[in-house]
Amino acid sequence: MRKSKLIGSSQFEQMCQAGTVLEQDERGIKVLRLQNGDMLKVFRVRNRFSVARIYSYARRFCRNAARLQRSGIPTVHIKQLFHLEAPAETAVLYAPLEGSTLRELLRSRSLTVDEADMLGTFIAKLHSYGVHFRSLHLGNIVMDTQGRLGLIDIADMSIYPWPLWCGTRARSFTHLHRYPEQIRELGLATWQRVEGAYFDHAALRPACENHLRRHLKKISVFASS
Repeated sequence: MRKSKLIGSSQFEQMCQAGTVLEQDERGIKVLRLQNGDMLKVFRVRNRFSVARIYSYARRFCRNAARLQRSGIPTVHIKQLFHLEAPAETAVLYAPLEGSTLRELLRSRSLTVDEADMLGTFIAKLHSYGVHFRSLHLGNIVMDTQGRLGLIDIADMSIYPWPLWCGTRARSFTHLHRYPEQIRELGLATWQRVEGAYFDHAALRPACENHLRRHLKKISVFASS
């Protein structure tokens, strides 16, 4: 098990002053970019009786990164697990996955046909490897510097030792459709390429494929699809 190191209050304050705050809420800083480009992500447990007080979100983040890497899925590189002086506060220091998110690419241009096929194939790969990523959206999928797709912001994830069941695959697509503006921005033709590549590589049984196709039609953001 990865060892956790203490960050004292003064050290944490110095890191915050020297770094750039990327995300925060009413409880404090959540994501900090350090001067060397590394990221510090802070996790705070809200629920008094949460299991995260026993097995922290930061440790889960580290575990997910290791499991993704073993499966050959590009993701962040963990450098250190931390615990803070405040109760139930943990953090993880990591090097980000270099590249551009698909959301960033869409801001400058449409995805190419090859990239749409890559996305559908990538989602099929995740599902076949048992990865249920509850934060699946285009802002968390990165096209890395080698032209591969990978994942960031990986705390909210379950990884099973078997391919995802059909119902879980449907829920995975539902998570993706919680951001309908991103799907619309892809465009109908591109999204159809994504779906086609998914089914070409998912190797589903006919009953599951039919169920999933019906589910995708039901949640579609395109009225004409």
